[in-house]
Amino acid sequence: MRSHLLLLALTTLAPLASSQSTPSRRAPSPAEKTLVQLANQARAAHNLPPLQWDSAIASAASAHDQRMVHEPGDLEHQYPGEPDLPTRGAQAGAHFTTIAENLARGNDPAQIHQAWMSTPTHRANLLDPNLNSIGIAVIAHQGLLYAVEDFSHRAPVQSFDSLAKRVSQILLEHGIGAAPSNQDAQATCTMPSGSAGSPKLVVQWDGPDPTLLPDALLRQIATGRYYSAEVGVCASKQPNPQFTTYNVAVLLY
Repeated sequence: MRSHLLLLALTTLAPLASSQSTPSRRAPSPAEKTLVQLANQARAAHNLPPLQWDSAIASAASAHDQRMVHEPGDLEHQYPGEPDLPTRGAQAGAHFTTIAENLARGNDPAQIHQAWMSTPTHRANLLDPNLNSIGIAVIAHQGLLYAVEDFSHRAPVQSFDSLAKRVSQILLEHGIGAAPSNQDAQATCTMPSGSAGSPKLVVQWDGPDPTLLPDALLRQIATGRYYSAEVGVCASKQPNPQFTTYNVAVLLY
């Protein structure tokens, strides 16, 4: 039997991506299980934690695998009219801060995995310590296996209130106590402009992780002029439907 193998890899760093859709729960096929096992064996050999199966990114991988099977020519991470990798993952219901993809066409799972481990970009995805989830799709077509191996750094979904409490705790560690109520900060967070209440200073920002305080806020805290703060967290004011990016308002008193 003639050996046939074609490979392609992609890694994308992205804001925390999410979707309102609910991922379908799909158990891996025997070939997909084999690739997961081989991936985790390789990680164990390098003292890395195992990747956990993610049904959402497996669904995204499956949809792309269908395109690979039916598209002529070389393997691609994005075909005409198809969303890019972060958008595919988000639309499938995944929540992540990083997403990566290995593609291959070959004779069997072991051959495909060995080829991935033999090329720097594919190997880097498999052994990336920052990735913790995996979803794989394998389709048999005309005597070959078409494989899509998607990885992500899965991110938990948290409520605005819980995020505001985390920011308040971080501010407390910097010597800024929590105000009796966050009502004005929450109102400010959702206002198109201006602020509610009578704070001494308002610091507001957008970002995928509200707990990363901006330098502008840290500099103001360092002046010693402020003793308490209200915190509001809400949806970002920036139109970007495929990503979850938060808006944070801190009112300093």
